[in-house]
Amino acid sequence: MIVDRDKARKPLIYIFAGLFLFVIILSWLYSPLLNLLDEFFTEFLSGRNNGFLKVFFWIGANLSRPIFSFLVTLFCAFLLWENNFKIPAAWFLFTMLGSMLADSLLTLLLQFPAPSDKPASIGRSFPSLAVLMTFLLIQFFFVIVVPEFNKRAKKVKNKTIIFMILWLILVCFAVIACQYNTIIDVFSALIFGYAWFMFSEEFYFSYARIFVKLNIFRGSWI
Repeated sequence: MIVDRDKARKPLIYIFAGLFLFVIILSWLYSPLLNLLDEFFTEFLSGRNNGFLKVFFWIGANLSRPIFSFLVTLFCAFLLWENNFKIPAAWFLFTMLGSMLADSLLTLLLQFPAPSDKPASIGRSFPSLAVLMTFLLIQFFFVIVVPEFNKRAKKVKNKTIIFMILWLILVCFAVIACQYNTIIDVFSALIFGYAWFMFSEEFYFSYARIFVKLNIFRGSWI
């Protein structure tokens, strides 16, 4: 099974869910500290948004758009399904879809104001949907793909891991620099994403052996 038992998983879910709720409360109360952090990071990154960095951040912000991440999700789920990893494929797809739905509901319910200079064509999401989906894609990469690297491919494995981490950092900076999201949106996306992924892993571990008995998943690797 690609997801093993982990006694620390449930406590981590509660810890990160509680931390996410704490950030929501602070944001709702318009905490001066959070507002100061938002203004500082937005001004710091936007002020350096010129020349090479402007192109760099533009690439990061646009390639991390939810539609792009969703297309990558569909492609990866298709590859998994075709290689008889049907349950991991379904788990991957529905975790991503669930995160999109959860993010949309939170954005609708909380309705935090958008950054003042934000492009009018792009609505603010809380937590940042671009960062959330990028974070989840990387988490799935670590769980499904990384273990498949053999010992001879250790250098390729390490370089790939470094690239994925740097890509996540770029996305986090880019959505702030382009003023699509604030630092609080990004931070909350990482917290919520970790809690969501831990929850999906716990669900997978608990029910994968049950789903494999269904005809549609019969014979699937788990």
